[in-house]
Amino acid sequence: MTPVQLFGVSFQNPVLLASGTAGFGREVYGVTDLDALGGIVTKAVTPEARQGHPAPRVAEFPGGMLNAVGLANPGLDAVRAHELSWLATTLRRAHVLVNVAGATLDDYAQVIAGLTDLPVVSAFEINASCPNTSAGG
Repeated sequence: MTPVQLFGVSFQNPVLLASGTAGFGREVYGVTDLDALGGIVTKAVTPEARQGHPAPRVAEFPGGMLNAVGLANPGLDAVRAHELSWLATTLRRAHVLVNVAGATLDDYAQVIAGLTDLPVVSAFEINASCPNTSAGG
């Protein structure tokens, strides 16, 4: 595939896993070659851990499906220590883009400030339209 430049980052190809489709990558590691991708966009990261919505979180209908996970994630510190460190040791070519979520602008700034120094993080995706945030929806 053709390499592409996006946000000043050179991706080996234009294929990115969308946020939430593969968690933090571990969920699909055994069935797909993550390093063959241009990159992976992580599950949303918030300053504190979130349990998300109770089940059921997914509803199927004839035209597709809907989900309402509720931004479930282990929180900034756990993502930094466990998920991003795993991606740093696992990936050699694919880039990591972190999906950032929060209830306030300070939440977004806290997550970004807490991850900016990690070489494994190539970019941030701002989750600004989620209805689980005070300004979202």
